[in-house]
Parts: sequence; C-alpha cells; structure tokens
Amino acid sequence: MANDIQKLYSLPDISFVSDVAPDFDTVLQRLVSDYEARYEEETGKKVVLRPGDKEYIELTVYAAEFFQMYQQIDFSAKMNLLKYSKGDYLKHLGAFKKTFVQEPKAAVTTARFTLSESRKEVVYIPAGTRITAGDGIYFETDDYAEVTAGETYVDIDCTCQTAGTVGNDYTPGQLEIIVDPVPYVATVSNITKTDGGAGEETEESFRERIYLAPSSYSTAGPSDAYDYWVKQYNSAAIEDVKIYEPTDAIVDVRILLNGGGLPSKAFCDGVLAFLKENPIIPLTDNDKVTAPDVVKYDLKATYYIARSDINNLDSIKENVEAAKDTYLNWQKTKIGRDINPDALTEFVRAAGGKRVVITSPVFQRIPETSVAIDNTIEFVYGGVEDD
Repeated sequence: MANDIQKLYSLPDISFVSDVAPDFDTVLQRLVSDYEARYEEETGKKVVLRPGDKEYIELTVYAAEFFQMYQQIDFSAKMNLLKYSKGDYLKHLGAFKKTFVQEPKAAVTTARFTLSESRKEVVYIPAGTRITAGDGIYFETDDYAEVTAGETYVDIDCTCQTAGTVGNDYTPGQLEIIVDPVPYVATVSNITKTDGGAGEETEESFRERIYLAPSSYSTAGPSDAYDYWVKQYNSAAIEDVKIYEPTDAIVDVRILLNGGGLPSKAFCDGVLAFLKENPIIPLTDNDKVTAPDVVKYDLKATYYIARSDINNLDSIKENVEAAKDTYLNWQKTKIGRDINPDALTEFVRAAGGKRVVITSPVFQRIPETSVAIDNTIEFVYGGVEDD
C-alpha cells in the first residue's frame, strides 16, 4: 500500500484556472483588449491603451483583483482534492471517510516492581501507581497487578501521564523512583525503553490514512486493511508497517517508529490489543505484532570534492555530511529495504560531492520483515580532486 500512496503524489499537477488566468499579464492583456474592442464598438473610433494612460492604470487595478480571485478559486477547488488539501480543509475531507486527526499519544513502557523478599501472601500494586526518573515526568501503571505468593516481582505496562514525545527515550533503569509507595515493594525499574509518545498527527500521515480509509470498510484481512488499522492506533509515532502472511490465517505485523526506532514490547502489545478490541480481525487469524528483525551493517566511505568547487568547500562538506545522515535515515526507515550503497552515492552527488568511494556496505538483499540499521560509521573527507 505504501506504493499505492505514491500514486496519489504522482498524479499530474492541475489548475482549475490555467485556461483563463495562467498569470497576471494574461488577465491584464485580456482586459485591455476587451476595453479597446468595446470602445471601438461604442464610439466607432480605435483606441490603443498604453502604460501610464488613466484607463490602463484602472485596468491594472482590476486585473490584480481578478487575478487574486482566480487564484482563490483555484485554491478552493484544490482543497477538495486529497493531493492538495491541507489544514481544516483536509480535516473535512477526512470526515467524509470517518477519519479524524489523531490527538497526541503518550509514551509507554514496561516496569518491574520488585519486593524486598518473597511473601507468603499476594502483594498487589494498584492501577495508577506512579513512577518517575525524578525529572517531573511521571508514568503510571495501566492496570491492577499482583506479585503472587512466593514470587519477588511482577512486570506491569505503564503509560506516561503527559502526552507527546516528552515521555520517549528513557532507557531501561531510568524510571527507578516510586512516587506512590507500595507496601513490601523495594525497587522499581523500567525494563524497556520508553516509546510511542507522539505529538499531533502530521498532515502527511493524516492524508495517508484518509487514502487508506476505504480499506477499513471490511475486516482486517487484506494487507492494506491491516496497514490502516495499525496506523489508527498511533499513526503519528509509526514510521512504517509491514504485513507479512507466511501461511494462511497467520499475520505477522512488523512496526517501525519515527526515525527508524524499534518499538518496545509494550508498544507492540498495545497495537495488538487495539486490533483485538475492534471487530476487525478475522477469527481465523493468528496475529502477532513485533519489531522488525535487525540486520546490522557498517558504513565505511571516503568522499571527494571537485577542485572547481573549492570556494564552496565548507558548505559542500556540510551538505555531504547531511547527505550521509539522510542515507542512514533512508536505510533504516523502511522495513524490507535492501542495503543499497548506490543510494549513498546519489545523495552525496546531489549534495555537491564529486565522488564517494564506498568500502562498506555492499548491496545486500534484506528479508521483507527485517530492517537495515547502521552499526559503525567511518565517513571521511578525502580532499579535492581535479574535475
């Protein structure tokens, strides 16, 4: 379905007024010609208006007003088309498909509550028990949980109390302060990196969900229907979705977060729970939601700049370094994308580099449920060369 959305963006550009008002000069010349023709018709005398004539100046004012009106007409018409629509217009288009902008979402994690020692009786942790890293950002347990008799810990899914990206990227062990003490609980620690927090959905993401909306009219059998419903959970945080069906009635859902981030188990469990809470999964499907498998690669390359560009050396070096980052991001933000060093060459050349010698990686096919992520990076400037 990702390829299908590109068909929308690849549609030819159109104008609803190009025949009558392609530009201001065309509108002005038409008014001048109409005036001269009508003047001769009414008086029997020919007149040629020139810049500086009173009538020419007046027609210039009218032409500016008319041209602005034509532009507004063109804009208003385009706001009814998914490719061009934006802002509140896009929201109204979404309403036709019962698709609305997603509100900011809170980050999630899994935390381990550990007792000072095992007990003969159950120790319970209330829903809403808060934990923090001590920086004013709080996570709370999603549900009531129990440490069973004889055990020493329980793992509980937790959600940040503040929606948005503020709750993302706490590494395991950072959330270690219990705000609401629980009897017999000695320590707490998040055991997964916090993720899934997102701001308000971007227009690009919203437009794609509107495009996918017709797939939602049936249960999530076809892969594009799964794509739609997975993104319904938290499209602002999800970069890519891959639906893999190895055998009949088994659906393997792989998810990447923004910037190529790997989702935590808590986030994946949330997606699966969302799917199962809605009447959208055929009863015969055995669904699982996980992060893609990771294929690591090393980047080792040297780039060169043409001597003729030496006056722009610093800016080109900066642009080439940015091109390298663009390549790394391009490689890790699409599930199943092959490791393709030719793309790095294209990015470097577009940034102004003369050439780049790539020792690693070499082209490598990636399984459709995997993602390629950089391991070590050695990207150095090799100097200037004659053109």
